Amino acid sequence: MTMPAVELPDSFRGELGALPLLSRHNLHQHELFTDDALIELLDSYPREHLYALTMGTDDIQTDQNRLVLHDGVSGASLLKAVKNGRLWLNVTQVHRADRRYRELIDDLFAQLRVQSPGFRPISTQGTLLISSPNVLVYYHADASPSMLWHLRGQKRIWIYPERDERYIKREHLEDIYAGVRHEYLPFDPTYDRAAVIYEMQPGQWLSWPCNAPHRVTNLGSVNVSLSTEYVTRSSRAHARVYCANRYFRTRLGFHNLSVREAGLPALLKTALHLVARKAGLDPLQLKEHVPAFRIDADAPGGVVAIDSAASGTIT
Repeated sequence: MTMPAVELPDSFRGELGALPLLSRHNLHQHELFTDDALIELLDSYPREHLYALTMGTDDIQTDQNRLVLHDGVSGASLLKAVKNGRLWLNVTQVHRADRRYRELIDDLFAQLRVQSPGFRPISTQGTLLISSPNVLVYYHADASPSMLWHLRGQKRIWIYPERDERYIKREHLEDIYAGVRHEYLPFDPTYDRAAVIYEMQPGQWLSWPCNAPHRVTNLGSVNVSLSTEYVTRSSRAHARVYCANRYFRTRLGFHNLSVREAGLPALLKTALHLVARKAGLDPLQLKEHVPAFRIDADAPGGVVAIDSAASGTIT
């Protein structure tokens, strides 16, 4: 069995996650990511943690991103639909469903801790991404700091400045942290002037600053990647501040509150918000996923519409 190996470039002198960073690994040689291994995983995977999505071809029209039903579909048919269609399979919580992935992720982060003094994540998790040729991921921002370990195919990824009001509104980020908004954001093609662009090959991994908006396009072949999220003390405090700021904005009308994670104001805000949540004073209407299609590996695009009445979008 291939033993995981992670490299940081010799020139690296900073803190992981402070700037976009591209480096190498050897996971693309691992037995867990062959077609047979993927089919076996999909066949046995808890379907409540497996999401299939289809999308359009326009980077701006995020309403074309649709949830796809896959109950009763075999792993081989799921993989066939990905190869023939325009689909993403998000195999979430893979670290919980299969201990081999938990061990793999633990090994990766143990090596990063050794190579990057001061990098001390509190927790880590993983999502396996299996996607069709030429599909895209719309412009979005993640709540947690992330790394992408690329395994198969080629993809292009654009990374934009983090926490910059020109590219992501503070209110949108607050809503993402609270879970009332999907990660997708309004996109203007002129944003690309500020982007750092990478073309990722198998055997490369990429990290970027927390909350930095990004988008992705696959380049002509099936792609497989492992996306890992991690939590640090700083990112946990950051999340609490943004959730508290949203509460004070939506319930009390306070705008543009400080996003500083340390100090007495941050402590008071987050403590008051915690009390309000426990008292039921911060009810949230969480985002809902509405299925519009069903997997059909032999259909054009790999999916068929459920019916016109049931069709919908991810909100």
